[in-house]
Amino acid sequence: MKNQYPNLYRLLPASAAKMVDRWRDFSPHTIAIMLKASAGVFCLGLFIRLTFSITPQGSVQTFDEGILKWVETLRTPFLSMMMLDVTALGGLALTIVLGLLSIALFLLAKDPAAAIHLAITSAGGFLISIWTKGIIARPRPSIIPQLIHASGFSYPSGHAITSSAIYLTMAILACRHFKEIRARVILLMLAGIMIALISFSRIYLGVHYPSDTMSGALIGLAWALFMASLFAKTHFAPKPLV
Repeated sequence: MKNQYPNLYRLLPASAAKMVDRWRDFSPHTIAIMLKASAGVFCLGLFIRLTFSITPQGSVQTFDEGILKWVETLRTPFLSMMMLDVTALGGLALTIVLGLLSIALFLLAKDPAAAIHLAITSAGGFLISIWTKGIIARPRPSIIPQLIHASGFSYPSGHAITSSAIYLTMAILACRHFKEIRARVILLMLAGIMIALISFSRIYLGVHYPSDTMSGALIGLAWALFMASLFAKTHFAPKPLV
């Protein structure tokens, strides 16, 4: 690897160059598993750290309330209407419909591994959303008016969990059908934008604290990355190119 990429090695610190060189004997499949699993562990660690930081009078609560008050100043009739549409993209009904459509498309593309991957990840995301709601039983915010009715506990955001798990998985699976790096980066960026918009919509509508959506996104991303590492071997099988 050092002989193949001499310029890269000159740019890297000595410790980083040694680390990269140690990976020279790993297959792309193994590297993919290591990277995805490591990213999943990182997201899970952040979720756990944030969860233990949620206290009624803590700094996270103060931060949450400050952001909610600021978001209230952004509200306009047009933006409120837009946020209602955006938040629906992370709702149960629409994510089920989009998930089923994606599964059908993968089956039509003769990619059953992708269909199974998405189905398991989606179902797991919904179960994680239900289970984690009772971790600290945090009430929903009341510091600003809620523009929609939302039942259940606030932490973490179920919309953020399911949207992060499903949309990231869709992007990862769609990347298998594109050779160009640019196309893959665009797909992942679009998934990130979608997740961010859905998460923001929950804050804007006053039904979640910012830390609720942040934690939901983290656990959803962790789940999606763990599943992606589990199915990593199938990601290297030849796929029809778009």
